[in-house]
Amino acid sequence: MELLGDRWTYPVLRELMLAPKRFNELAEGVRGVTPAVLTARLRELEAVGLLERVELPAPARATGYRVTDWGRELGPVFSALGRWAQASPVWRPHGCGLTPDAAVQSMLTMAPAVVLDPPVQLQLRLRDGRIADSQLYTYRLDWAAELSITRDPAPAAHATVTGDSTTWIGVLYEGVPLTEVQVEGDPAEVRRVVSFFTHSAQ
Repeated sequence: MELLGDRWTYPVLRELMLAPKRFNELAEGVRGVTPAVLTARLRELEAVGLLERVELPAPARATGYRVTDWGRELGPVFSALGRWAQASPVWRPHGCGLTPDAAVQSMLTMAPAVVLDPPVQLQLRLRDGRIADSQLYTYRLDWAAELSITRDPAPAAHATVTGDSTTWIGVLYEGVPLTEVQVEGDPAEVRRVVSFFTHSAQ
């Protein structure tokens, strides 16, 4: 608990669970942290073996940070904590906002254990609308025996959803109309996925 109890440990690890990121991306995703504090926290997490530095490929060609194999084993722990927090009788997340990676982590946490037959593949293109000129992240969603989401393009997807990550979470859990995000391709496949999250949130 000493390793995980620091205020910034969870958001930093959450932002790196799907793929490595540059320092500036982390500073953008971990809202409220100063550059000096983030630098110190990254050093601490690297020293204890939860993070490591990597050289990112083109087009970034910069030093980034990624979760180690040991750090990645925290994924199920964070999912369990997320489900526990969602059941709080007093806390409500409305208006809090989520980064793109946090939105995807929420989906992976809250997805019901159902098999989709036929399977569905979607491409999600999400940005953090709270930040001007925020980066657009692309994800590949595959749902057959279980839900899988990776930070990859999905050129053969049934549909592509583009929009603000917080708005997308609103579509999934809070009944925000699908028209609030841009859908290219088959909207029925998007509604099919949304229906499982809408039911899980009730």
